[in-house]
Order: sequence, then structure tokens, then C-alpha cells
Amino acid sequence: MPHSPHERTPSLSAYDSRGLVVRQVAYLRSVAGATAEALITRQQRDALGHVVKQWDPRLARPTITSVFNLIAELLETDSVDAGKSRRLPGVTGETLQRWDARNHHWQHTFDNQLRLVSVTQDTGLDKEAYVYADASADAGYNRRGQMVEINDPSGSVKLHSFALTGAALQESRTFHDGLSFSSQQNLSPLGALLKQTDAGGHQRHLAYDVAGQLTQVQLKVNDLLAWQPVLRDARYNATGQTILQRTGNDVSSHWHYRAADGRLLRQYAQKATGESIQDFGYEYDRMGNITRILDGGYAPTYFHNQRVDGHRAFRYDSTYRLIYASGYDEMPPTDNPGLPQPTDPNDRRNYTETYEYDNGDNLVKTTRVRDGANHTFQVHIDPDSNRGVRWKTGDPIPDFPKEFDAAGNQLALPFGPLQWNSRNQLGSVTLARHPTGPHDTEQHRYSQDLRVHKRLETHTPSVSHFRDVRYLPDLEIRTRDNGEELHVIKLDTGAGHVTCLHWVKGKPTRIDQSQMRYILKDHLGSSLKEVDQLARLISEETYYPFGSTSTLAARSLIEVDYKFIRYSGKETDESGLVYYGQRYYAPWLQRWTQPDKAGTVDGLNLYRMTANNPINFIDEQGMMMQPAPATSDQTTIDVGGSTSSSHRSSIAGSEVPSTGTPALVDDPANNPPGKLPPKPGQSWGEWGTQAALTVVNSKVGLALLPVGTSSPANAAVVSTLLTATAQFVLHATLFNPGWSPPNTWNPGGDGAVPPADVTQDANRFFTMSTLGVTTAATVAGMILGPIVGGYVDELRDTKAKADKKAQAGKWLDTVDRLVAEQSLKKEVSMKAVQSLRQKVLDAEELVGISWQSMTILENITRLRPQAPSESNTSSRRSSENSRGSAGSVFHRARATRRAVRKPYVLR
Repeated sequence: MPHSPHERTPSLSAYDSRGLVVRQVAYLRSVAGATAEALITRQQRDALGHVVKQWDPRLARPTITSVFNLIAELLETDSVDAGKSRRLPGVTGETLQRWDARNHHWQHTFDNQLRLVSVTQDTGLDKEAYVYADASADAGYNRRGQMVEINDPSGSVKLHSFALTGAALQESRTFHDGLSFSSQQNLSPLGALLKQTDAGGHQRHLAYDVAGQLTQVQLKVNDLLAWQPVLRDARYNATGQTILQRTGNDVSSHWHYRAADGRLLRQYAQKATGESIQDFGYEYDRMGNITRILDGGYAPTYFHNQRVDGHRAFRYDSTYRLIYASGYDEMPPTDNPGLPQPTDPNDRRNYTETYEYDNGDNLVKTTRVRDGANHTFQVHIDPDSNRGVRWKTGDPIPDFPKEFDAAGNQLALPFGPLQWNSRNQLGSVTLARHPTGPHDTEQHRYSQDLRVHKRLETHTPSVSHFRDVRYLPDLEIRTRDNGEELHVIKLDTGAGHVTCLHWVKGKPTRIDQSQMRYILKDHLGSSLKEVDQLARLISEETYYPFGSTSTLAARSLIEVDYKFIRYSGKETDESGLVYYGQRYYAPWLQRWTQPDKAGTVDGLNLYRMTANNPINFIDEQGMMMQPAPATSDQTTIDVGGSTSSSHRSSIAGSEVPSTGTPALVDDPANNPPGKLPPKPGQSWGEWGTQAALTVVNSKVGLALLPVGTSSPANAAVVSTLLTATAQFVLHATLFNPGWSPPNTWNPGGDGAVPPADVTQDANRFFTMSTLGVTTAATVAGMILGPIVGGYVDELRDTKAKADKKAQAGKWLDTVDRLVAEQSLKKEVSMKAVQSLRQKVLDAEELVGISWQSMTILENITRLRPQAPSESNTSSRRSSENSRGSAGSVFHRARATRRAVRKPYVLR
């Protein structure tokens, strides 16, 4: 009997005669000891090997059907979730026309350089137009050939100048209502952001280390004179993982990782006084799934015969879907969407959640057990697709054609309908219906597939109110009908996020002007705590595994109204939907409100959230899941850059001085080089040895001391050097009578010539001294020559080199003889050829490449290798599969269990 749900649950793949996968089998078990259920995914391929039909383990009809033309271009896709879509490609593969499942027809127009010029809906109500600069544009702004204007239903974007990397330096956006905003940025030669001025006039400076990793961020609010530090310092380990960040409020965040695999073990933050603010420890199973999160900063509480310690635990089935979670909350279960409200800390209790899925990976039942308030949430799944709606036992069967449109977009929430535009983007949400007059709605506008405008309108019989949000690069401008105008300045610190709330007018009471909010995140990027400039707690929020709020506390109600970043680091709308960029996520449904626009990149179920493993995976844009960073996001220089304001500006360089690194400035000629790490220090002995080796191995040293030990040349060289040195010393210290006339020897003798015996004695003494010193130096040189030569040989490692040369010569002679013997055979085994070649390469490593080694290698290539047998081919294929299996197991820290065995063909 298996002792674990994961025991004996391999993943199998079946191949056709072409080696293409046609079946995949996963074994599902949720409870140890239960019988594993085989989940079979099938693929049908055409003659060219393209997948034309796919079946999931649940549905009888194909989940997705694809049609290709003769050159392998996709023409039509029919999905049970997203409906049928078609495209007409041009001669170079560009899309000329396309049709979606809602019968919207789009035409794409290109210029003679195949640049997209316009995208037009057949009704003419929705159109995009793109304008490019020609050769007459100002070359000083790098505009020639660049896209300089975009017009779409949200308004227009004009790009005025570009960097050498193609990134926009200055841009302006005009919204549909005529309001216009401009922003600009300065980039380094590598495309890194040095300085940015957003649409509100607020400036940012960023600094990096020599590896391009973010180290400092500073902010200057429009009407303030002083620069304010946002990120004071950041440090990284050798693999680029963040290990320390110190923010502007002197809160230090630390990350510790396991050395064996780099997984996050502990994440904590503390004030400058040492007081802990956050402290999480992580435990994993062998596949890298988090099994426990230990909250070391939580003070245990006791209520209603329960001890709440703050720890969380998780379990997974054999396909790594989350099936159990435990934690604590402060509110009874609710199924009502909308923004969360502060919870009651006096009702804090433990909870457990269990999750059940169908064979199509749809989460169909969530059971939450909480003392005093147990609840079960159910989702009814369409029998012919993966579309699902909230449902409970006893309710009528949902009418799915009325719940979803042909493209799979959900048409209603509990409080009202959802309206989708012709691009399958959420256009408006009805929040409340009124018997008379307009309804409460939230309206959205998009540009380049990202939301750029949101407007909330609420109505009563006597008055109407609105809230307006305009999304600009790193800035949100929020206005209300009461005259309030708020600038939400967004700053990314790599491992964290900071927002500055600056009121231009209409600031509410009991909240600071230009309030800084430093966000402490978990491993998923969710906003857990907000602290102010003095490291005081503003708000605290925790979440259930699939994103609903479990606890929410704030020091004031007015401040919690201005919390915009929540689960997974995303914004939650008034409707309760979480906006991810490409899709909207409904936390209370635990699934997306529309199919994945990227298709089947995350599996055949286009509605499931992160493969039903939200503890270990995230979906940054709502299109493709990825492993949750076991580290905080490392911020490096982005050399690409975006050419549209609809894409958020990437973090890059700065003018702010960084720790240990000169700051980059606007003029590339003035950019100082980065500091290199100091070289390790050398002792005087090591320095002297290195200098001597450099001298004796130079051309002059090799000419003077070509050989060592007994060489006469060494003795002559040493004698010459000693003699020259002795002569130099002698002439520098003794009186030389030959250098001056005798009448100048005695300055006080009035020019009289000394007696003959005096001059003879002086010349005799100097001559004999010279001969004696020269003879002594010559003899010493003859004696010391071999000794010096020995030291030079030892310094050059001459003996070892000679030994290596001799050894290499023996190896090459032996290989040459063996090659001659093997050349007489009809066939030579591949193993023998490889062995001979390796021996030659070993010899070349000892003495370098020589004519002899090159000749032997050429002779080896002329040998007749044995033709590969079927067993060898099979062995190599098995080896390749084994390597693939090992890689798959290693990368299964992401949860698509693909431990591929030997190919097993289903007959």
C-alpha cells in the first residue's frame, strides 16, 4: 500500500512511429492508500506532425481543434472554452484578416515595409491607427522609421524622441475626453533609466551596482524641493538573489536561501531599532512545493478554546494541485464579491480548506471548516466545456449560453452584468441596479491591450458621484466629483513596492500629505503590510490561498480606503475583480472570468488559476503562469525598452550615487567606469618571485640564460655580471690616478707634480686592485654560474616541463603505433577511435599543439569506424531520455510533473 499520495504515480508519454507524443498519462491520487486514477490526454496529428485535435481526460469531444495550411500556418482554432476563431495570413505570415467567436471581423493593413498601419473592425466603430516617421523627421531625436503616433478608442499617444535602443524618451497621451499628459525619461547608453519625470512632474533617480542590480531609488515630489530616499541600499548574493534591502524609512528586509537549490528559507523585516515587523519561514517538499509557512513575527492568540499561532500548512495531490490548506481568519465565510472591509480581530480563529477537482482540472468544491461557521462553495461546470459559475445543491442547472458569450467571456456577476468590448476586454461592470435612473457602473478603456482609464459612477435619486482613474507610466491620477485630485506615485524597489499619495487638491483630513507607503510582500508579491515613513503600521491584510481576504486591519478607515495594491501585487476593483493586465480574476470563484488569450500555454483548461497551485505559482499578466519567485525580483538594466506609454516603464539606471559605485550621468562621456573588486594582496616574497620569473622568461632573460645548471653560458653570464658590478663599485669608491693629471692631485700644491714614487705607487695600487677584483669576480662567476642556473631552472619549472614533454612524446609515439595497427583493420570501434583521440588531446594539454599531434589526429579521422548498431542507437536514445528526465525532475520545482521514462508506446 502506498504510504504517500505521490508514490507510484509516474507520468507516461506514448509516441507514434515518428517519435511524436500522442498520449500522456498522469496518475491521480489524493489520499495515501487510494487507488490511482489514470488521466489520459490525447493528441491527434496530421501528416506533417501538427497537433490538430486534443482531448483532455474529462470531455468526449476535442477540447481544441486546429487547422493549418500547407506551410504550417494556423488558420482556425475551435476551443470548447474560447470558441472558434479564424485568421487569413499574408504571403509573409502576417495577419491580414481575423474573425473571433463573436463574429467580430478585423482587418489589418500594412505599408510597403510590412509595418502595421491600422487595425479596423468591420463596423468601423473600433479602429487603431499607427503613424511612422519618414526620412524627413529630425534625426537628432532618432525618429526616422519609428512609430511616432498611436490612435485608438482610448485616445492617442505621441512619441517625440527615442534613445539609440529604440525606447521612447518623451511621450504624451491624450485621453478620449481631451485631457493630455506628458512624461519623459533619460537613459544610459545601455538603455537603463537614469532619470524620469512623470506626467505629474514628479522625478525619480535610480542607481545600480556594476552588475546592473538596483541599489538606490530617490523621489522628488513636484512641489517639494528636497530629494527623498525611497531605497537606501540593496545587496545581492552571487546568483543575483536579493539578500538585503534598506528602504527610506530605515526598515531592513532580509532574505535567506538554501545553498543547495536557492529556495527561500526565511524572509524577515525589522525596524532600525531591531523591532521585528515581518518574519516568515518556508518549508518545502522534495519537488519544491511549499508545505508550511511559519510566521515567526506572529504573537499566538487564544480564543474560543483555540490557539492561533499564525502558521499555514498545505498539501497537494499527485498532480500537484492544492487539496488542503490551513491558516487563520477573522471573518465568517462569505461569497459576496466587492472590496474587502476591515475584519474583527476578536473573532480570529483557525480554519482549514479542502479542494476538490474534476478530471478537467476544474475546482468544483471548496469546503472551509471554521469553528462556528463552516461553509461549502461549489462551482457548476458546463458538461461541454470548462466554463463554470457559482452554484449550490438544489439550485437549477445553469443555462451556460446565457452565462457566457460565444468567446467564453462571463456575462454576469451576482450583482449585475459584465459588458465586453469587441476586443474581448471588460468594458463595464454593473455594480448595482436601480428601479429608476442609471445604474451604478464601472467603465474601462484600454490602449495596446492594457487598461489606461477607469471610471466609477454611483447614483442616488438626488445626486450622482464619480471616481476617475487615469493610468500613466508609473503614475495614477485619481479624481473625484468632490474636487479631490490624488497622484499615486508608484516606485518599484525590486524586492518591494512603494507608493506615494500626493494630493494636488482636496486632501481628506486625518491623512498626511505626500504619504509614503512601504509595502511588505510575501513570496507571491501580495501586499501584506503597509508602513509609513516612520515605520508605523498603516494596514495589514492576509489572504486565503486563492486570493480572497482572510483578515484586514488598519489604523484608520480613511487610510484603508486608499489601499490599492492587494493580492499578488495587483489592483482590486470595486467589483472585487482583480485586474492582471490581460484578464480579470474572480477570487471568490477561484478562476478567471474569461479564457486565456495565450491559448493552451498553461494546459487545456483555459479558466483554471495557475494550474490550481496558487501557493507556488503566479501569473504576472494573466496569460502565462510561472513559478513564484523564491527570491525577490532582481532588477537589472533593461536594454530593450518599450516604445509605448501603455507599457509600464522598466526600472533602470540613475544619477543617484550608489554604494561603492559611481553614479551614471546623462552625458555618456562623463560616465565614470565602475569600480572593480580589489585584487587579493601579495606578500613581498610573492611579489619578488613573480618579478624574477617575469625577468628570466623575457626575451632578454631567455637569451642570457638559455639553459641552466652546467651550461658554460651561465658561468660566463654570471662572471660578466659580477665583474661589471665589481668594476662599478671599484671606480665609484677608489681614487683613479689615470682620470686626472698628477699636478691636479694636490689642490694645495700650486700645480706642482708629485714625486715619481708617489705617482708610481698610486697607479700600482689602482691597477692591482682592478686585476684582483676582476679575477675574484670571474672565479666567483664560474662557481656561482651553475648554482644560479639551478635556481633559474627551479623558478621556470624546467624539470617538470621536461618530464611533461617526455611523457607527451611517449604517449604520442604509442598512439601513432596504435593508429597504424588499427588502420589495418576493416572496421574500428567508435570507442577505440574516441580513446585514441582523447589520448592525443591529453598530450596536447601537456605540451601544446604540435605538428606530430596534428598529423596523428588526421590519421585517426581516416580510420573506418564501425557502423552504429541498433543497440547503440537505442542506448543513445535511452541516454538522451534519461538526461531529459533528470532535467524534468530538476525543473519540477514548477509543477508540471514530467518525469519522462523510457518511451512506452500504447498499442
